[in-house]
Amino acid sequence: MSFGFRVLVESTAEVVAQTRDVSRSEMAAVTLLTYDIIITIGDEVEVIWKRQWTFAKCLYVAARYLPWIVQLALIAINADGSTGLFFSTADCHRWIAIQGTILQLIITTVDVVLITRVYALYNRNLTLTGILVALFCVEISSLSYILSQVAPNLTFNDDCFVIRSPKIFVYYWITSLVFETLLFLLTLYKFFQAVRTGWGRRPVMQQFVGDGTWAYTLIFIAMLINSLFYKLVHSPLAGICFTWLLTVLSFAGSRLILNPRLRSYSHFQTQDTEVELDNLPPISPLSPLSPLSERSPITPSSAAGGKLRFGKGDWWDEVQDDRYGDEVA
Repeated sequence: MSFGFRVLVESTAEVVAQTRDVSRSEMAAVTLLTYDIIITIGDEVEVIWKRQWTFAKCLYVAARYLPWIVQLALIAINADGSTGLFFSTADCHRWIAIQGTILQLIITTVDVVLITRVYALYNRNLTLTGILVALFCVEISSLSYILSQVAPNLTFNDDCFVIRSPKIFVYYWITSLVFETLLFLLTLYKFFQAVRTGWGRRPVMQQFVGDGTWAYTLIFIAMLINSLFYKLVHSPLAGICFTWLLTVLSFAGSRLILNPRLRSYSHFQTQDTEVELDNLPPISPLSPLSPLSERSPITPSSAAGGKLRFGKGDWWDEVQDDRYGDEVA
């Protein structure tokens, strides 16, 4: 056996092994996400599916199930590294364009959830919201442009696995990270402001910030790892963490909607007070997450009776549902 032929065989065997590693990683990611869906399905039915269709319910469905569907499709196409299907270069580019579009939709969904949390935390501040929406539009435009430049210039192996990406692809992840970091810093600023004024220890505030912190951390790590792999690895292993990002986005995006509802539902059953972030009171200097004061939405009578009363919201009614409207017991 000549040296050149032996090198070719070893190289081919290595690529096959790497392709199978990516496929098995995809299976592990979808298995974990499926497990998370199964263990939360009871709560999901109770606080999501039993309620009317709203904007937040649509966000939940998109964040929860779009990543799962994409992962199942990837496994069907790349089971154990190859299903024996033949993919032309054009087929690979079309498939990656579909993946990129769905990924963009998922990231957009999670960003909208994060924006609405800041919107609630800053008591529907229209100036801040307008700035965030403008930046959000810039982010979406930038990501769409980057994807349009990346998709036609990706390099694939015979099984349609990405083995090399253009240098500009790293900016896709950086752009998303910068915007989500801004939203996280706005949340932290409000929390530290609350600590200074003495009401940062309220359970509702800690839960609100806690959810935002772990969600941001998971998304940041997943996006950072993906950016490094696509930048530095030039083999099928470049995309080994892509499906894990989908799992993280599904887990974080859905939990940011599900967790407040579960707390509100639980406290509703036990006659306690909680914020579910369904309806906000009319615009005022105080957020529902603010301390009790003369201008707080908590009235003396409702405070004494263990009830939290808010006026009806408008747009925010669409963000989750109507449970938090007139009264949360």
